[in-house]
Amino acid sequence: MLATTACKGGERANARASVPRVAGPAAAIMDSAGEIVIPVPATSYIGAAVANAGTVTGTVTLTGTLTPAPPASTGRDSTVCGATVADSSVQQRGPGLGGVVVWLDGVRRGKPIPLERRIEVESDHCLLTPRVQATVTNSAVNVVGHDDFRQHLHFVAAGEAAPRATVLLGKDEQVIPTELPAKKPGMVIVRDSDHSWPSAYVAVFDHPYFAVTKPDGSFTIDGVPAGRYTVVTWHERAKKSEQKIEVGANLVAKIALAVQSR
Repeated sequence: MLATTACKGGERANARASVPRVAGPAAAIMDSAGEIVIPVPATSYIGAAVANAGTVTGTVTLTGTLTPAPPASTGRDSTVCGATVADSSVQQRGPGLGGVVVWLDGVRRGKPIPLERRIEVESDHCLLTPRVQATVTNSAVNVVGHDDFRQHLHFVAAGEAAPRATVLLGKDEQVIPTELPAKKPGMVIVRDSDHSWPSAYVAVFDHPYFAVTKPDGSFTIDGVPAGRYTVVTWHERAKKSEQKIEVGANLVAKIALAVQSR
């Protein structure tokens, strides 16, 4: 397969990353999308300068225990990946939990959405990286392939009838751009219908008030208009949680969040 150059949208993206009919292995991936985590809001977000903005900062810790899943057998691709691939769903440093998406729910007005909207999902050393990331709607997604085996990556979201995009990676170094995964809000799951172990998550919002925790569980959300908010947390192996917070003008609101393993 020939490699493509990175760009935002365009005919190549539409040709290589399309919305197909659901059939075969892709149907099973759609069934695993779970419940709707980030619904599409009823009203549009309005971005403008925020006077006397506050900041929300805190740490997410784990209630209960999370242990990595058993290593996945790589089968026919063991010559590339080794006999097994370790699970990367648990990122912890001390009591904090990494890879948690944190956001302010229901925000409809605030700071402008960044003009630069681009993320990458990489297949490298037989894993999809980053495991968890967040972005805003209409972001360009560069799917980058480094691994020397074939993959069918499906970008799926709960409550939708078909994958938002399907990207085919071959054995050559590739960069395949697509805007389809981030066309609207949602928790987008990236899975490979050719292999059981590659997984990644892209949380898509139509506002800029979100973060993904570092391995020590810390996060910061800035530029927040003064007011009362609901802080929501999501982790792929924990229960979704909500907590109220009040943000003062020009102040830092500190919050301690805990998620329950499931």
